[in-house]
Amino acid sequence: MRLLAALALSVLLGLLFVRSYTVPPAPDRRGGTTVSLAWPNRPLFGSPRGDCLGTPESEPAIACLIASVNRARGTGIPLLSLPFCAACQNLSQRLALIGRDEAAAQARLAQIARFGW
Repeated sequence: MRLLAALALSVLLGLLFVRSYTVPPAPDRRGGTTVSLAWPNRPLFGSPRGDCLGTPESEPAIACLIASVNRARGTGIPLLSLPFCAACQNLSQRLALIGRDEAAAQARLAQIARFGW
């Protein structure tokens, strides 16, 4: 019984570090969802749109989008690469909108959408 509890605890501890990151497809890139091991300082479901909602409007959106993708790729150990998951991207966006000003967030999303993200 203790062995089973120790095994369950170690699996749950490992799941704390599992994160997914979704990049939408575009003419110049193949989109996809990557499941990776990363520090739990990022959201469970991440995307460039969700990461860049909190940046000021004066900062260019494209710089934030590219930096977000580079951080996600550089800090995690990829476990699984999947095709683009629209539900994952929508979930990351909804989670990022929690507690934010709706009008400012929609304006930022419109600015991000101009770049095809």
